[in-house]
Amino acid sequence: MKTRENPSIWTASRLMNRREAIKKTALLSGGMILLNHSLFGQNSSLSTPINVTFGPKQERLLQMVVDTLIPKTDTPGAKELKVDHFVLLMVNDCHSEKDQTAFYSGLHNLDVFTEKYFGQSFALCDTDTRVEALNSVNKKSDANPELQAFIKITKSRTIQGYLESNYVMTELLPHKMIPDPYDGYYPARKLGGKFDG
Repeated sequence: MKTRENPSIWTASRLMNRREAIKKTALLSGGMILLNHSLFGQNSSLSTPINVTFGPKQERLLQMVVDTLIPKTDTPGAKELKVDHFVLLMVNDCHSEKDQTAFYSGLHNLDVFTEKYFGQSFALCDTDTRVEALNSVNKKSDANPELQAFIKITKSRTIQGYLESNYVMTELLPHKMIPDPYDGYYPARKLGGKFDG
């Protein structure tokens, strides 16, 4: 006489295999996307605006700005996570040509601004002075509008890049791509709060 398997066990096993397949597919798809669109080393689809130079000096200056916005503490800062690469990628690929021109021009004007109001270039300022310089850009009535645009774009893209970095998403704010399965028998007392009975 043939014995039949318990259908509830078979269904649970099948659901578990389906879950595993979905997880593996999601991870594989995500890996392929990251491989094809790696933020670091990818050439921008939009060219740098005409009459704009971006060399090692400007690269170091941008690194200092993102480092001032999110400095290293007991966790890595924006500079350590290479958020400046993310900022450049977003400016070149996601902003209008007008924004790009303002960004690069504002980056060039940052030293002019700090020399005028703080007596030295941004690179030579100490950390507190750098923070004060970035905060004072919008307070000075004669501040260059392109410098103001540069600070605004850099702040928003630095925060975005930092929060979306691999380190933050896996170490500080771990995110589950697929939530845990529903458990109808999970004890309510383990959830906290007060329950009758």
